[in-house]
Amino acid sequence: MTGAKPPSSAWPQAFGPEGNGTSTKKAPIRWSVARNEHVVWRTTLPEVGQGGITVWENRVFLTIMKPLPDASAPKEGADAVGYCLDAATGKILWTVDLPGSEPATYAYGFSDSTTPSPVTDGKSVYFFNASGSLGRYDFSGKLLWRRVWKPTAGRPFNKQFKPFLAGDTLVNMEPRDEGDPKREKDPWNYLRGLDKNTGKTLWVAEDSLTHYNTPLPGRCRNGAMAVLQGRGGYHDVPESPIGLTLTSLAPGQEGKTLWRFETTGKALYTMHWDNRYAYWIDLDNARHLVLDSETGKLLRTQSLTQNVDYRRYDPAQGKYVLEAGIDLAKRLPSFKVFPAWFTNIPVGGWHYFLCFTDTAQKWGPYYCVGRVGIESGKVEYLELPVQVIREPNRPDRFIWGTPQTTSTVNARGIDAAGDERSRRDGWTWNFLPAPVSLDGKIYFTSMLGVTYVLDGKARTLDAAALLSVNDLGTAGQVWSLNTVSAANGRLYHRSMKEVICIGQ
Repeated sequence: MTGAKPPSSAWPQAFGPEGNGTSTKKAPIRWSVARNEHVVWRTTLPEVGQGGITVWENRVFLTIMKPLPDASAPKEGADAVGYCLDAATGKILWTVDLPGSEPATYAYGFSDSTTPSPVTDGKSVYFFNASGSLGRYDFSGKLLWRRVWKPTAGRPFNKQFKPFLAGDTLVNMEPRDEGDPKREKDPWNYLRGLDKNTGKTLWVAEDSLTHYNTPLPGRCRNGAMAVLQGRGGYHDVPESPIGLTLTSLAPGQEGKTLWRFETTGKALYTMHWDNRYAYWIDLDNARHLVLDSETGKLLRTQSLTQNVDYRRYDPAQGKYVLEAGIDLAKRLPSFKVFPAWFTNIPVGGWHYFLCFTDTAQKWGPYYCVGRVGIESGKVEYLELPVQVIREPNRPDRFIWGTPQTTSTVNARGIDAAGDERSRRDGWTWNFLPAPVSLDGKIYFTSMLGVTYVLDGKARTLDAAALLSVNDLGTAGQVWSLNTVSAANGRLYHRSMKEVICIGQ
């Protein structure tokens, strides 16, 4: 979405060149860090980070939380550190301090200060700290300008906004300025367009968005740029009305509301769009909604529980068992389909998502990827293995249907987690990394560092659609909330302990 088309060797912002998680780039689909298979290089990181990895030709950019001084220090802070690495070797070239004001919990399963990914235009790199600052740097690490703002107080976490470039405008999320007559007493969040060269505010959007939401840039049918944003969430977020807004990014119309769809529910990253449709997953009612992306008019809804094909893995038989055309609510009484937050992506005429799993709450289907046919409304679920155990000279061992735990000890031997829920497998009640689609293949990553690659264009969601199950290290010792990046024919991934470059 930058002004000049990025080179093929670039992943210039969160979710890739177009900012929507979909790219024609080809990338490796199989690897194992545990066995050092298809690993080009690994670079140790001193502390946890959650934002994506940005790449431009021979440079790699990412952020981490400011390293804890020792094991006894509080697992909370507002400062971050920006990193620049050599893309060929992983060598650390330079770092910069990114100060913040509102503290966040370290290794938090619901994001932290480092959640916004860096953005680059090939000349400068923009590092963000969700705790209240951003800076523009040249490729030698020199600070060109810095912007500081005060994030919404009392809600320092769950800042899932991903900044992006729209031409020469850098789009950030901030409350309205103090003194702005439109600023609320309990400040709401808004898209804000900044001049990428100066940091000066160019516009503030008419409609708000909640800090739970991840807006998605794209293009309308006439080719004009716009961004889809949402409102609604937990902990009494104030932004209203609940629903979706398509905001213009077209010259002269920046920040103007093109349409607004009002509904009920929670607008975590549970929506997506293209130049035909906008999609909304209604978590409260287990429905899939399709809207006309030109007008915001609701076209159709689809139940996520009725008349579905459910492929579960039977360990006793060692194979998948199909239950076709069933009603999940009858198959599992009191059962609720709970699409996992931040895991949806449309590919090949289907809208994909992962499902939260909690046997006590009866959320599911257990450890499944689901998809809805955008035109047909067909719903399918496929169970995925929770964990893969890989040891030298031994066959892979998959764990199915059983909750797992992982370590939150960083590369310096310090347990960095400030919340005990961060040690779970990530399949329930946390914010998972957003998926990306590369050449029609979908990459999902769990908190365990397990990365599933699926054929997004598969005619049937069955065993053949699951192309690979990959790891970021020894089972039970990996923690990750990273979305993969692709450039130079390689993948760039990260865990709490390291950055990893994956090649063919």
